[in-house]
Amino acid sequence: MQNILIVAHASPYGSEKFYNAIRMAIALKEQEIEAVELKLFLMSDAVFGAQKNQQTPDLSYNLQQMLEILTAQNTPLLLCKTCAQARGVTQEMLIEGAKIGTLAELSAWTLAADKVIHI
Repeated sequence: MQNILIVAHASPYGSEKFYNAIRMAIALKEQEIEAVELKLFLMSDAVFGAQKNQQTPDLSYNLQQMLEILTAQNTPLLLCKTCAQARGVTQEMLIEGAKIGTLAELSAWTLAADKVIHI
């Protein structure tokens, strides 16, 4: 089993970087080649991606729904506390399964990971 950490920094809807990171995460969880222990940590403007009640135009991807797929698969999802606070994002604003975390938790996840992907 591989332990993979994805750290997302990009704004959720400003470019497709965040979207592609979440697509990769879902693909990793759903592939059948090898079991994967996946963790997600959101930093900078990526913290907005975990907000609930997202309204997206018809035929557009919805990052809230994509993250909910991952949290339903027991993928841990943490947001940088400092980044969230700086942007006014609180725990009450987040989807179920997302939690505000710390750099100490990110450090522990990084040390435990076989691979770390920064996007």
